[in-house]
Amino acid sequence: MSGCCSSTAQCEGTNRFFSRWSKKYARDYRKKGLAKEQRMLLEGLRAVPLRHAIILDIGCGVGALHHALLKEGAARSVGVDAAEGMVVQAKLMAEQVGVQDRTEYHHADFLVIESLLPQGDITILDKVVCCDGRLDELVDAATRKTGRVLGLTHPRNNLLVRAAFKIQIALAKLFRWKFHPYWHDWVEMKRKILQRGFDLKYESSTFVWNVLVFQRSS
Repeated sequence: MSGCCSSTAQCEGTNRFFSRWSKKYARDYRKKGLAKEQRMLLEGLRAVPLRHAIILDIGCGVGALHHALLKEGAARSVGVDAAEGMVVQAKLMAEQVGVQDRTEYHHADFLVIESLLPQGDITILDKVVCCDGRLDELVDAATRKTGRVLGLTHPRNNLLVRAAFKIQIALAKLFRWKFHPYWHDWVEMKRKILQRGFDLKYESSTFVWNVLVFQRSS
């Protein structure tokens, strides 16, 4: 679904920024594998049966997380990313690891095409909530699309991480960058997910990232 990211300045900026770095992301993954916080996220997601699961990967990047889940027994995955370069690399990676027949990709703003996407048994938002200014809409849409488990990573609310994000945001406003990260109320985000019928099943963290896995209540 090429071109679905030209509708907003935010999406255009995200597309340009992450497409520029997409080949480096792919090279780093091939060389180093999953980052520590991604390994933690997989650990939390493994708490539920993966066999026959449909994965909805929002902000899928180069596809590392859903490729790993497919190799562990998930049935198929749908990846959505605002950066065209990331989608290109994810497709190449899927072919390299032999899961291309079970993957589907959209270069698009997830909030624009939400209604066109299937519901996921497992929904992933890895480092996505800090790249979008529309947190409430994103949480609403992601929880609607989640049948069983929602896993996400967000910046830790400590002094150094918060200061680093706030500096980047200030510089972006000063120099009118088309992309910048966002700092949200992460406690309130967690509360809203719980209010939407989920229980927190897993939580861990690195120095920079907090990892949360929620399961829909019985």
